[in-house]
Amino acid sequence: MLGGVCGGLARRLGVETGSVRLLALVSVLLLGAGVPLYIALWVGVTRRGESESIWHRTSTDKREKEILFVVTIAAITLLIALQTLGLHALGVFLWLMTLSALGALVMWRGCSDSERDHLREILSAVIAKSSAGSDKWQSVALRTGGGVIMALWGMSLLSRVGNESGAALYVLVGAGALVAGLFILFAPWWIRTIRDLSFERRARVRAQDRADMAAHVHDSVMQTLSLIQRAANDPNEVTRLARLQERDLRSWLANPEAFGTSSSAPTTLRQSALAIEREVEDNYGVGVDVVVVGDCALDDAVTALVAAGREATVNAAKWSGASNISLYIEAEPSEVSMFIRDQGHGFDPDEVPSDRQGIRRSIHERMTRHGGSAVIRSSLDSGTEVELRLPVPSRAR
Repeated sequence: MLGGVCGGLARRLGVETGSVRLLALVSVLLLGAGVPLYIALWVGVTRRGESESIWHRTSTDKREKEILFVVTIAAITLLIALQTLGLHALGVFLWLMTLSALGALVMWRGCSDSERDHLREILSAVIAKSSAGSDKWQSVALRTGGGVIMALWGMSLLSRVGNESGAALYVLVGAGALVAGLFILFAPWWIRTIRDLSFERRARVRAQDRADMAAHVHDSVMQTLSLIQRAANDPNEVTRLARLQERDLRSWLANPEAFGTSSSAPTTLRQSALAIEREVEDNYGVGVDVVVVGDCALDDAVTALVAAGREATVNAAKWSGASNISLYIEAEPSEVSMFIRDQGHGFDPDEVPSDRQGIRRSIHERMTRHGGSAVIRSSLDSGTEVELRLPVPSRAR
């Protein structure tokens, strides 16, 4: 059922699977001799539907071979140390269990993803069944009887320490039997308690999240809806309130813990673009659609680019008559570019009065001082596009 070894042997030999499993169970009871044999077949025989065995995958992987070598040396060292304590009576059993443990390590690290998922499903089913318990008196009596017998045997072995030779053997076997007995007795209760605590913790976290969401909806969304209702006759104000609420919801969903805290000055290009969005939407009631590809830290040149982009966005909000502005920013390894577009009235750049120096000083000259360029494309009734480019080698990321 674990690795399909008994089923594969049964099909190979032409016998019933139940007979092979019975023989495997008998071999396990013989000092555990059947365990390493089962794992050896599991590891060495290729699984149906796969092209290579677990051992082949492990033996061809240098890192896995190094891990197996280190673990084997540690296991042999431990066995030699136990032999020096006088545990000769358990020598064969300990060696068989060590071989089984090493084989299980190879099996787990070398098995395919589908086989590992199969083992996890079996383990989860066993844990769920153990934690659920059973109301049948036969199951309770069997578990209780086995646990009591193991615990009593362990205590009897521990009580013989100091009265006979080979005391270390009695300590090891007795302690193991006592722990096994207590585990058999109380494992269902322990597992059930741990699962209940886990479920309760997850339920408490979900309840807290729902409470936080309900509080935010009440404090923010409901209040905004009330303001929209009062300003129903002012489309610009309704649009401004709706966009403000949309931005707050996006910020809250992205980082609920930081929502509502005082934010420091922007330190990256992306943060600066979002600051322009907030400023224009709050002060002018014009929507700003921001798209930022890549990001970079702010220095003098990038800060100048952001300032020029802010001036172009504010001009579009104030004079274009458009209800929406597009702000596109791309940070590349060698250049940062920014595009501000609107579908408003447009204008003729050559006919701008000489005393109106916002475009010339705030955009063109600012970009030129930092090695960049600014291009403005606009015509009457066709909107405006401002293109800003700034070479910044090794600065964008």
